Amino acid sequence: MGVVEETQVVKNTTFLPATEIKGSRVVNVKEENLGKIEEIMIDLERGRVAYAVLSFGGLLGIGNKKFAIPWESLERNRDDYILRVDKSVLEKSEGFEKEEWSLNRDELANVYKRFGIQPYWK
Repeated sequence: MGVVEETQVVKNTTFLPATEIKGSRVVNVKEENLGKIEEIMIDLERGRVAYAVLSFGGLLGIGNKKFAIPWESLERNRDDYILRVDKSVLEKSEGFEKEEWSLNRDELANVYKRFGIQPYWK
C-alpha cells in the first residue's frame, strides 16, 4: 500500500489559515508529485475559495506551468493535498502565466468542467 492510500483524508478541519495551504505539496493517488499550491484565489462576491493555483514542473521555479484547480477537486490528507489526475494530463496540458492568475467566470467554468465538477455559482 502506498502512503496516500494509508493516510486518512482529513475532512473535518473547519478552518485553516491560507499560509498553511500555500506551498503545500500536491500529489496524485499514485503518489506522484504534481507540484505545490502557489496561490489561493478567493471569490469576493460569494465569500469562498474559487480555485487554487498549482505550480507544476520546471526546475527551481523556471519553466513551470501554472494550473487553476477547482478547490473541490483537492482532498487534504495530513501533509499534502491529493488531486485525482494522472501526471501525464498536466504534462500535456497548457498552463498559464503568473500574470494571468485571475480568471473570469466563463474561463473558470471551463476549468471546473475539465475536472468534472459543477461550478458552485451555477
